Amino acid sequence: MSNEFIAGSLEHIGYVSMVVKYNEKFVFSYHRKSEKWDHIGGHVEKGETPLAAAKRELFEETGAIDFDIVPVFDCETFKQDGTLHNNTRKYFVKVREFTNLPDGSEMDKIGFFDEIPVDFRYEGNRAERTANLKRIEKYASAY
Repeated sequence: MSNEFIAGSLEHIGYVSMVVKYNEKFVFSYHRKSEKWDHIGGHVEKGETPLAAAKRELFEETGAIDFDIVPVFDCETFKQDGTLHNNTRKYFVKVREFTNLPDGSEMDKIGFFDEIPVDFRYEGNRAERTANLKRIEKYASAY
């Protein structure tokens, strides 16, 4: 469960997540340990802004070096017991250029898709998840 707010509304952003596109395709990373496709994102490190974390994670997980990035919304994510898990900032990214994944990346490769990949790390309805990606892209188009 989560609640969405205008980007910049929440303090203490602990996690960043991105919807990434390249040449009209959604970009996902293949996680080495889980051996499944995953969203691009990660934790905000101490002393780091959410935007700096998003740019760092984007490079570490995709090798993106030339891109536009737009904050779309903040959300509170809750655990099953109803307590706050963390505050997340969601970004939309349009990539123009990639380089190789950096050495030591937890990702094995990147892939380009029209929808959520079949072998996706998180359970849930793929059609609903794909619609959510498109919704976020639409919100970002206002910028």
